[in-house]
Formats: sequence, structure tokens, C-alpha cells
Amino acid sequence: MKALIIALVVVMYLIDLVVTLVNERYSRRPLPPQARGIYDDEQYAKWLDYSLATLRYGIIAKTVTTALLLALLAFGAFGWLERQTNAWFAHPLLQTLAFLGVFALFNFVVSLPFSYYRTFVIEEKFGFNRTTRKTFVLDRLKSILLTAVLGGGVVSLLYVLYTAFVENLWLFIASAWGALAVIQVVLFVLNTKVFVKLFNKLTPLPEGELRSEIEALAGRVGFNVRAISVMDASKRSTKLNAFLGGLGKTREVVLFDTLLEKLNREEILSVLAHELGHAVHKDAPRMLGMQIVISGIYAALIGFILQSPALAQAFGLSGIHFGFSVVLFGILSGPLDLLLSLPFNAIVRRAEYAADAFAAKLAGAPAAVSALRLLAQENLANLNPHPLYVLLHATHPPIPERMKAIQESNGAM
Repeated sequence: MKALIIALVVVMYLIDLVVTLVNERYSRRPLPPQARGIYDDEQYAKWLDYSLATLRYGIIAKTVTTALLLALLAFGAFGWLERQTNAWFAHPLLQTLAFLGVFALFNFVVSLPFSYYRTFVIEEKFGFNRTTRKTFVLDRLKSILLTAVLGGGVVSLLYVLYTAFVENLWLFIASAWGALAVIQVVLFVLNTKVFVKLFNKLTPLPEGELRSEIEALAGRVGFNVRAISVMDASKRSTKLNAFLGGLGKTREVVLFDTLLEKLNREEILSVLAHELGHAVHKDAPRMLGMQIVISGIYAALIGFILQSPALAQAFGLSGIHFGFSVVLFGILSGPLDLLLSLPFNAIVRRAEYAADAFAAKLAGAPAAVSALRLLAQENLANLNPHPLYVLLHATHPPIPERMKAIQESNGAM
């Protein structure tokens, strides 16, 4: 079993590496007709350099982290960690939290130089980075605190359920699924209200023509805009985005300040119309429902891991260990995630096409196409990804395909 799990880590790494390399080579082929003209020669050369830099970075980071995980699994590091953390605390829950805390801290330390390099070398070189070192450090400290509070809370809840239903696997799976479902809904509702504001400053969009038109646009499709906020995204990056927060007929609009800087009024309204399309089509609750279904599969997986003391003993542990079971879940969920991503990503991509069509109808096809073109240019989007990469990883269709769909549904422009 130990050899099988180690082999699984290697296979997942090789699959990711092959798909990445195939995608990179395919992306450098001549652009399809609908993509021509998005980049001029200078922008295209910049995209090629950016693509190569991120490719090298991604491969090195993935190789290092995978090699370290293999070393931990192969040489009994988790058994050693169990003995250490068991000596620190008498209560099994505290032992579990300490075990996972040390492992999470190890992963954080390993990933920190890569995050720093990505931000202050690659993103800086290509003009995206606006993050100061102070902001970088504060972001990491906030992330550690949030992970400790939320992650520790979820693990503690699952541990309590496990000890309560240790003799009944299916009761544990059902209760864990229910708990995860409630947590997902709460986190979704609190995302804009709490978590976005932990890292970003939101200020009300001033009264004026743009605000009035956004409110009118939402009103045309039956939505009440509770707040229209501008997020200080420019303190970290020049990249553009916008989103809607909340559920039901009352929503909060959040615009990146970089979006307001780079797009004109018609293009901004088109981006908002796209987000309203998601709201009208009820994409957010549907995606949340799909994630809840998937969490049931995850609950079953961790339940079955917790039934096998031999699995833990193969890696040097004394027997079933809740913390190590969480680590194994992260490893074994990789192939499962790959399979589940096929239908999930396909549904999300269809939702993006539908939202584009909605935006073209509500705000005009020329503005929708122009907004997509500018988003591609400003974010240095890959205009020619390999179909296999799109199938496995992309939640959004390639921008040229989205532009083509809008143009075909609205006639030649």
C-alpha cells in the first residue's frame, strides 16, 4: 500500500507535467483566426516571455514540493512527527492539531520562497506586481491565522464527529457531509462580508453616472444592488476583475480599481452584465450545490481512510491517526479531483458562455467583445491553450472562443 501511494504521487506529478508541457508547446502554434489582433507584435512577444517564465517557475515549484512529499512518505517522517506531537500533548485532538499544524508550517516555509519569487521577480518583471514587501508579509501572516482558525476549526469538528461515530462508518460520513455542507454555505455567504475585507479595502463607488447606470442595469433584470464597492486591487497587481457577492435578489457589486482605470464605461457595464448573467442563471447556488455533492464524496473518502490502521502503520505511525488521515486524504483526493473536474469544469465553462451571451444582450455585443479583448491584453491571457488543458483545468473558455461565440450569436460586427 505504501508503494502504491508513493507511485500515485509520482503519477499525478507526471500527468501534471505532461499536460503543462503539451499546453505550452501548443500555445505557441499560430493563433486561431478569432485570436488574431488581440495582441500586437510587442504584446505577443511579452506574453511568450511571461508564459515561459511562469512555466519554468511552475515546474520547479511542483518538482520541489513533490520531491519533499515523497521524501516525507518514504523515510517515515510522519511516524516521527506523530511521536513528537504525542509527547507535547496528552489529548488526542491537540495531538492531531499539532501534527497538522507542523505539517502546514513546513509546507508554508517551503512555498514561501516560491511565492516571493513569483511576486517580486516574475510579476515585477512583466509589470503586474504592485505588492510591497510589507503587504506581502501581512498577507502571509493573515493567511496563517485564517488557516489556523478555519482549518483548525473544521478539523476539530470532524474529529469530534469521528470519535462520536467511530463504530459506525456511514453515520460519520453522513454527519461529516452535513457539517461540510453547512460550512461551505457559511463561508460563501461571508466571503465578501468578511474574508475579502481581511485582505482588501472596499470603498463605496462615488455617486455619479457610472453608479447610476450600474444600479439601473441591475434593476432591469430584477436585482437590488445593496452596495457598489471599489476594491484596492492595485496595491497588489495590475490585473483586472469584478464580481458579485451574496445570494438572492440583493447583491453587492465589487469592482477592482484596476478595472475602472483600464476600461471605459460601456466595457465596465458589460463586465457587470456578465456577472449579472451568472446571478440571473443562478450559477452561484448551482455551483455551491455541486461543491456540496462533491464534499459528500470527500467525506466518504476520509471515512474509508480512517478505517485502515494498516495504511497508517505502513508509513511508520502506530495506528489510525486523524491528522495523518487528513494528509493522506489530500494525496488520494488528487486523482478524484482530476476526474471530478471534467464534468464540473465543463458545466462552469457553459455557464461562462451563457453569461457572455447575457452580457451581449444586456450591454451590447461590441462592448462585450471589447471588454474581453482588453481583459486578455491586460492580464496576458493564453489565447491558444491546448484542448486537453482546457478540459482538465480551465473553468473559463479561452477568450478568443468567447469572443467568437458572441460575434456568431450577434452576427458579424
